[in-house]
Amino acid sequence: MLPILLVHGYSSEGQDSTVNEIYGALPDELRKLYGDASIVELNLSRWISLNDGLAIDDISFAMDRALKAQYPELLKQGFNVIIHSTGALVVRNWIKQHSPKPSPINNLIHLAGANFGSGLAHIGRGQLARWARFLKGTGRGMQVLHELEMGSSKTLDLHLHFLKPGQSMFAHYQVQEFCLIGSQTLAKLRPIPIRYLKEDSSDNTVRTSAGNLNFNWVSISPTSSCRALPAADISEILDKRLNDEVIADDHYQVKFQRKHRYLPPIPFSVIYETAHSGGSIGIVSGTENRHEVMPLVKAALETEYDVAGHNLENTTRFFAQHHENTFTRAATLKSHLLEWNKQEQYEAHAQVIFRLRDQFGNDVTDFDITLKSDPQSTQRKKHKLESMIEHSHINRSNRGTIVFYLRTQKFRNKKWHDQLKNIEGVNIEISGYDPRSGDIAYLPVNFRMEPRQIRKVIKNFETTLVDVQLMRLPSERVFAINPS
Repeated sequence: MLPILLVHGYSSEGQDSTVNEIYGALPDELRKLYGDASIVELNLSRWISLNDGLAIDDISFAMDRALKAQYPELLKQGFNVIIHSTGALVVRNWIKQHSPKPSPINNLIHLAGANFGSGLAHIGRGQLARWARFLKGTGRGMQVLHELEMGSSKTLDLHLHFLKPGQSMFAHYQVQEFCLIGSQTLAKLRPIPIRYLKEDSSDNTVRTSAGNLNFNWVSISPTSSCRALPAADISEILDKRLNDEVIADDHYQVKFQRKHRYLPPIPFSVIYETAHSGGSIGIVSGTENRHEVMPLVKAALETEYDVAGHNLENTTRFFAQHHENTFTRAATLKSHLLEWNKQEQYEAHAQVIFRLRDQFGNDVTDFDITLKSDPQSTQRKKHKLESMIEHSHINRSNRGTIVFYLRTQKFRNKKWHDQLKNIEGVNIEISGYDPRSGDIAYLPVNFRMEPRQIRKVIKNFETTLVDVQLMRLPSERVFAINPS
């Protein structure tokens, strides 16, 4: 067995935190399986990672320096990595910026990796967190929190890097990834009036869809003809949009890119009765769920890389079986009158992220997104995409990015029902405007998604990124060339 590097997450640290306090019994469990020499507890950032001036880039660079200075043999012989929470961004960023191809990392196991952010990130910037960090002896890690906030452009671009030609995590870096996450919260946190501590399909810190690296990407970009649109045509299109008329969508091209370059798909499993942290059911240090977590960790560590991906496919099926078992058992849970609904906590959700930028790469900070599903079918009841939205969040640093959280599954009559299977088609309209100038107009987008297209790019427990490039058009008064 190759050495195993453990990388912790944000807020696991403290000036006096010990390895056992951060990782619980995980190191000892791994030693029992693979021997003392296999575990490398490289606490590459420790409590200083909450210094407000440090960013993920700094921590990844510090990881690179520490590996080269203290553990050069790992870079030569190869190693496995187990991360928790924010450690996912640190290690993926290290691979992007510092790793050769193929990478010395063989298997990368995400224990509740905060790959698509955490709702607690912007809560963590508040006054309450300031005092908590003061008492703990750390900063708040402001730069890290910016990148952990849901919809962070820098984090989205990190994941998109591995979709570029020649940058496939599996094919080119030859790193196999595995995603494990729970969907429970701790009972003691439920009275606290913070949504993100008790969201359904979330482990009290990271949403299941945010921890899953099997994500989907839709790109919307203007056609070349947009640049030369006459002012009269632009005005007519804007008037139609304001009058709620259908706009011809021939000014933009839409690419539904569900098929990404992760070949084969990344093994993913929701673990039964498991939370983000905590001594009883925490994914890293919980004492009551070791028999749920460790078989998956062991299977991931022992998956040998082969170019065709057959071994990874076998592990994917193993993870999928555990995932199905979780929901078979969850269906039998009983809820008492004064408790939360146990099945609702397990109901699948999906994230849809709209990122709006103009042709110059700048955020479109003032915008409207409207979803209009088809009229209700008379033959049988169908579901509307917009009715599934339970929460939305506009990123504070990238104001042109909004994250929608959708409940895509319901538990009824003792069965799990996928609402996406019976979805209506939907028209999506996107408009931008600049309140600072009457000489700037954004060409609105109108495109339709048929039910099959919705099911293709929006999946239970997954995130979908919709990258929209809105054409920003100046009026003829901005620059004119007149004959002398």
